[in-house]
Amino acid sequence: MSDIIVPGFKSSELIAELDKIFSNYSAEEKAKLIKQVNGVFQFVIKNSEGKQEVFTIDCKKEGSVVRGKGPVKADAVISIGDNDFIQLAEGKLNGQKAYMSGKLKIKGQIMLAMKLDNVFKSVKPTAKL
Repeated sequence: MSDIIVPGFKSSELIAELDKIFSNYSAEEKAKLIKQVNGVFQFVIKNSEGKQEVFTIDCKKEGSVVRGKGPVKADAVISIGDNDFIQLAEGKLNGQKAYMSGKLKIKGQIMLAMKLDNVFKSVKPTAKL
């Protein structure tokens, strides 16, 4: 079991899957993703019990995923509920609508969040933000 998976957080399973995909990328695939996205995302995810977990996706230097704050300062900090994160990653929740309705909060580079669909497409090719 990955150290990224946290009981009570369904989103952590999806983030762990993303980590697995990133580690299987060739150097060229990683370089392409880093060039496309060029950013570090920190997700602050709250589950239905009100507990909070932090995950960092680095698509700027390494093409890696860690639980907690990563070694590189995040360009965009995204706060979202556990179920909303799953729906967003699966393309069932529109990122702009989620942001406008308050389900998704962003600190930092808001425009960078638009590139998240490139990251989520690694897990589910039909995901859209």
